[in-house]
Amino acid sequence: MNTSPKTRFTNAKRRLAAGVLAQARKDLRRFNGATRPGERELYFDAYDWMLSDSRASRFSFQNVCALLDLSAEEVREDAFRDITSGAYQYWSHRFGVALRQAHLSLRESVMSQRRRVDAEIATLVHGLS
Repeated sequence: MNTSPKTRFTNAKRRLAAGVLAQARKDLRRFNGATRPGERELYFDAYDWMLSDSRASRFSFQNVCALLDLSAEEVREDAFRDITSGAYQYWSHRFGVALRQAHLSLRESVMSQRRRVDAEIATLVHGLS
C-alpha cells in the first residue's frame, strides 16, 4: 500500500497515543493500592494525567482522546471503573483460592479419618475370620 508520509505520520501518532493511554490504564490498575514509592508515583502520574483537562502537551490526556476520537469523560469513567472492579476481582480470586484450599484440607482430613476407620474395620473383620 502506498501511503503519503503525512498519513504514515498521523497513523504513527495515533498508535503512540493509543499506547500512552493503554499504559496509563495499566498503571492505574496495576499500582492501585501500591505501597512502594516508585509504584505509587507511577499510579499518581497516571491518575493525575487522566484527570487533567490541560491541552498544553501534545500527548496530554485531552489531546490523546481527541486524536483517538474518544470522549475523555467516557474514557475516565471506564478507567476508574476498572480500578474498582480490579480490587473486587482480586479479592474475589483470593477468597476463592482460600476457600478451595480450606475445602481440600477438610476433604483430606475426612478421607484420612475414613481410611483409619476402614483399616480398623478390616482388622476386626480379618480377626474374626
